[in-house]
Amino acid sequence: MQTPTDIQKNIVIPTLTKLGLYTLTAEKLLMGTAAVESRFAFRRQFNGGPALGLFQMEPATFNWLMTGFLASKKHVNLKKTVLQIAGKDKPIPSDLVINDAFAAAMARVRYYAVSVPLPSALKDQAFYWWRHYNGESPHGLKPADYLERWNKLCAPLYGISHDYSPPDSFNAPESVKPLSRPIWV
Repeated sequence: MQTPTDIQKNIVIPTLTKLGLYTLTAEKLLMGTAAVESRFAFRRQFNGGPALGLFQMEPATFNWLMTGFLASKKHVNLKKTVLQIAGKDKPIPSDLVINDAFAAAMARVRYYAVSVPLPSALKDQAFYWWRHYNGESPHGLKPADYLERWNKLCAPLYGISHDYSPPDSFNAPESVKPLSRPIWV
């Protein structure tokens, strides 16, 4: 089984670098996403849900990114790099289960498709993940889960304590407004 350190050093950092999208903020956001979504271990969603890979991307999101976002002329070079990471010209959603670097690339592309810049503060990243990756699901994981799993699984990698607030004291940042469209559109 891969550890969070293995995933950070061998998957996340090299993948972000190859995409030309490496920043420490992006690294930490992807690490937090993998921590909350799969605990760095699970490649298939519990209870038969559709999400796949370390970053638990749903096939609908995968398909929108591949046939919509990455299909635009503006992103031709990014798509070329993503396909190189996938190791094939026509990847399918189940490739997210067997290719962690490809899963990391697709997770980063999902965030790249958001017009709002990546936040650097941990609490803001938790809400950013919830809004833009998790779709503000009322029944699923919440920002408190992101922060709890970040502190348990990711904080030791960075050697610092982060601005964690207990779950009952959460309030979304003022800038977070409910989505008016499905997350994959």
